[in-house]
Amino acid sequence: MKTRLCVSMLLVLILIMVQMSRVHSQDPQWPVHTVCDSERITVTYRSCDPLQDVGLTFLPCPERLTDLIKIRLALILRQSIDELYSSSELNHHTILKRDDPLCLPHFPRFKFCGSRRGEIITIESSFKSIIHLPLKADFDLNLRAINEDGFLIACVNATLIFH
Repeated sequence: MKTRLCVSMLLVLILIMVQMSRVHSQDPQWPVHTVCDSERITVTYRSCDPLQDVGLTFLPCPERLTDLIKIRLALILRQSIDELYSSSELNHHTILKRDDPLCLPHFPRFKFCGSRRGEIITIESSFKSIIHLPLKADFDLNLRAINEDGFLIACVNATLIFH
């Protein structure tokens, strides 16, 4: 009786693994997530890290970028972050490009600095643009975070569409 149960559970586990590998091999990219979709703005993103998806939210979905937006990003760390550097680029033609240190030795700017592998970190921030963007435009935003060893901690490609 116990042997049958173990064999059945093993078969179910094998079937699940085969199905997951089939799904993964058909589309190796993470799904596109919609952060907000209103009459004036649509924001979608996809994780560009091949091994990990990230969670991203805007609260509330803004009518325009000059409104105050609360942003939350969550992920599980695959590597520790004693030092963390961010890189952001707006559009592929580099309208705006920034590289910033987020965590430096003896200078932890954020509470997630010093987090260890396996921890779930949640980054919360507020954003309010001082730039009035055109009423109708599409923008691509690429964000990357890399630790002191050059390991990719998070990577997001976002699309902002102003209707």
